[in-house]
This record gives sequence, structure tokens and C-alpha cells, in this order.
Amino acid sequence: MVYNYLVKHKGFVSSSANNFVVIAPDKTEVDLLPFGALMMEDGLVLHHEVRTAVRTNGFMEVYHSGTEEVELLKGHSFSVATLPAIVLLKFIAFDDRPERRFKDARDIANIISHYFDLQTDIVYDHHSDLFSDSEKTTITEIAAIVIGREMYRILQTNTQLYQRLKNILTGHIAKFEHSSFLRNMVLETGTTITLMARYLECILQGLTKAAGGV
Repeated sequence: MVYNYLVKHKGFVSSSANNFVVIAPDKTEVDLLPFGALMMEDGLVLHHEVRTAVRTNGFMEVYHSGTEEVELLKGHSFSVATLPAIVLLKFIAFDDRPERRFKDARDIANIISHYFDLQTDIVYDHHSDLFSDSEKTTITEIAAIVIGREMYRILQTNTQLYQRLKNILTGHIAKFEHSSFLRNMVLETGTTITLMARYLECILQGLTKAAGGV
């Protein structure tokens, strides 16, 4: 089990706040997704030393279509969620518990801002068509569209979850300055509600057009 390996051999420690988070020696928090555990639509209960309930919406889809194998030194290999998969799970987590998950909005803002630099090969190799109108579309907007497309690839077998994500995006865009999600994105980036809403529009565009919508 990844949790036991990290704690016993790599100096990680468990988090007192969340049993699915371990803290690296450099104090970085690492989320452990319960892949391989019993997946249920409404939630599941797992435990290490205490019982912890978590919602699992999207975990199965991410496990099948939103992970990549990362091989570390000494031959150890782990399944790691892709950045679009992380964005997907954070949208859902915020929607489930907006009063406690404000950091998800801030994390998504950072992923959007740095996605192009981190995933340049994916953007150019699989989404080069987006550059045909690049004079009107910024690099960050292209990155947001790609994130939407990649999230659809993860969700394409689950129409209910696809619709939920679409509703989440549409809802925050419509609320605009009244959206706590957008306000937290602004606090993280120091930009504007208008710009952050534009990035959500680009994600929605990538999501719906990949699904054959308008």
C-alpha cells in the first residue's frame, strides 16, 4: 500500500486533519486517492487508525482514464492523477463542501496558470488545432480549453457526472462576483473576476465541444 510505504520508508507522516493526506519531509501535503478501494456513488468509509468518510464521485473515472504511471528510483511505480483529473476532482470536492474546500478553487487557478508550461508536449501533440486562432486566444485560455477537453475524455463514459461538471462550471460563471469559487481564484492570482470567469468559460468550451456540443 502506498500509504504504508511512504510512512515506513520515506519519512512521510500522516495528517491529523485528513487520513488521505500524508506530509512529506519537506512539509508538502500529498493527497492519496483511494484507488482500488470499494467505489460507491454516495461515498465510502476507509480507515488507517480512525475511520474517515469521503465522497468518491469521479474516482473510478479518474482511475481508468485520468492517471499515468510514474516510476521513481529503485523501480517503484505509482499511479498518479493527471492535472485535468485533479482539476475534475477538485471541482467536485468544492461543489460537495464549498464551505470547507476554498483551497480547491485556488489550486485550480494555479493549475490553469501553469498548465501550458507543465504540459507543453500534450498541448502541441494533441491540441494543435487550437493555435489556428491563436491571435485571439491567449496561451492560458488555450490551456483552459485543453483542460476541458481532457476532462471530457475522462468523463465520456459517465454522462451524469459530465452533466454535473457542466452545471458546476455554468453555475459559477453565472454567479460571477457572487461565486465564492471565482472569488477565491481571484485571491490566489491577484487578477479579476472577469479573467477567472473567462478561464472557466474556456474550460466549459473545451468540455462541451469535445462532447459534440456548442
